Amino acid sequence: MKSSGYVIIEGNIGVGKSTFSAILAEELQRLGCHAEYLPEPDESTNPFLAEYYAHPKETAYKMQLHLLHQRFKSTQYAQTAALDGRGWYILDRSYYGDICFARVQVADGYFTDAELASYLDAHRNMRRFIEPPTAAIFLCATPEVCAERIRTRARDCEKSVPLGYLRELDAEIAKLAVVLSARCPVMRMPWDDERSVGELHDEARLLAVRLTNGRRDDWDF
Repeated sequence: MKSSGYVIIEGNIGVGKSTFSAILAEELQRLGCHAEYLPEPDESTNPFLAEYYAHPKETAYKMQLHLLHQRFKSTQYAQTAALDGRGWYILDRSYYGDICFARVQVADGYFTDAELASYLDAHRNMRRFIEPPTAAIFLCATPEVCAERIRTRARDCEKSVPLGYLRELDAEIAKLAVVLSARCPVMRMPWDDERSVGELHDEARLLAVRLTNGRRDDWDF
């Protein structure tokens, strides 16, 4: 049984990454592995998030650079611990996914040319210290479904996210899946339908078994 690795969970805002990431770590623990869930920065750890949703053009660059550094640190921690054989590490979004947001900032006119150049320079420098994940899981739901989930959940600062932004982000995340599929096993999981807690555990248990058996030939690309 493969006893260590790091897995990134990617997907649109509101798709359900946080819940599934935490449950996947639980199911890996049930298989006897050490597993740690690394959450995405939220309003409690991202000092720019609420300000960004209120004033995106003025805040986009400093928020995105802050997030890039936070995601780089968590991704590097996960890969180092996994390489040391210390268990499984499940990231709710990663260094890789951060660039999807940066590209939307550019498309929406929130980055100046100088800010984009600075961001890309930082991203390239960090890439030298990052190895591809053991696996990348993409939870795939339509932007419309994600918008409805955002509307009904607790994060008030996200309820103003426009549908157009979710559509732009969805397109960038789809591109990321193609890029990563050349570097590591990628699974795209349809995620439009609501799942009960029991169903989430069932899916996570099957995925945990796939991860720990160490095989690549039975993945869906």
